[in-house]
Amino acid sequence: MKVIGKTAVPYWAGSVIKNYIVSAVRPIREGWHIEKHQELYKNYREMYDLSVASYRKFVEEPFEAVLLESPVDNNYQNNLETWQFIHDLWHQEPCNILWAGADTFMTQSTSLFSGRYPEYRLFNYTDPKSFGPFAHHFNDDVQLYPHTMSEDTWQVGKQFWDTGMEDPAIREWGFDQLRHNAMFWSQDIADDDRCHPHLNFICMNLRTLDPAIIRWHEQWNRCEFDRAHILHFCASRGSASVISIMKELATQLGVAQ
Repeated sequence: MKVIGKTAVPYWAGSVIKNYIVSAVRPIREGWHIEKHQELYKNYREMYDLSVASYRKFVEEPFEAVLLESPVDNNYQNNLETWQFIHDLWHQEPCNILWAGADTFMTQSTSLFSGRYPEYRLFNYTDPKSFGPFAHHFNDDVQLYPHTMSEDTWQVGKQFWDTGMEDPAIREWGFDQLRHNAMFWSQDIADDDRCHPHLNFICMNLRTLDPAIIRWHEQWNRCEFDRAHILHFCASRGSASVISIMKELATQLGVAQ
């Protein structure tokens, strides 16, 4: 585990609530994202440095960044160890945790830990937008675990390990996202407060800042690009190009590594 960043301080009188941004870039012995080589791992590691630098510049509250780096055999073990780390961290001290994939990039000043979202949160759809038991299927590359979330929500996640999808392929790839959707949709949240695409603007095909490509993503996300606070590049598709566009944005926005 590598810790990068600055230690959180109290943000409301009377209680010390730490803020963490957690990411994982692990060597996976059986291959990264089906690829049986480590180039994708190396590219994600370079992306992480750009990603965390963007959060350091734009997150309004103090936070501590944590990178999980221990090797694992496969993606299922990666999911399990990441879940256990976040679960244990949240339970050992009062804290707010943002899970942020290494292929996410913050583009403007953002309050993440102010208490605006008191429940466990996902923020935007994934592709496909409807899948399996979820008519509204959300992406889990940006997740918020506030200190105020219910223990019942954690229990939903725990139970899903035993009662979730039996298909080995689903357990390897889609299982973790389905489990997070189960947690998210188990909560009593108003329908008009569910989707906040500016906090996970999906950039599955955004590899240049071409205006036509940006417009396509604005339509898909139902959010203007200029309003996006966190871009998610889905970098298992074209990881080298993602590094290039993240570097371009870092230069434009004054993000220093």
